[in-house]
Amino acid sequence: MNDKKFVDAIFIELFEKKLSQYKESLTKPVNNNKDSFARARNAIALLDDSQKLDVINFLKVVIADSVSVVLGTLDGVHFPDDLEGDFAVSFDGEEIQGDLQDIFIEKAQEAGAYD
Repeated sequence: MNDKKFVDAIFIELFEKKLSQYKESLTKPVNNNKDSFARARNAIALLDDSQKLDVINFLKVVIADSVSVVLGTLDGVHFPDDLEGDFAVSFDGEEIQGDLQDIFIEKAQEAGAYD
């Protein structure tokens, strides 16, 4: 059960909190700031509303794929750059690895990340 609790916490942090912050920042009025958000906001401002939404929704794919790589590596089913070895992941003394990636991908699919 702790594996689901762990994935839920990660999912909420990224898909609900961070994605909302990204969307808010990217839809603010254009300005002359030079930080990463301002540069992205200024570029996205050139698009129509539908295209802006497409770009923002693509962030779901980026988040889901990034987390999937990390969780798959911890689960021992994905080996980036031949990083092979055994990981020991536990939460409150309970081993939670093995299904983290699957649980997360299912939640991402339910949230429409790959639509």
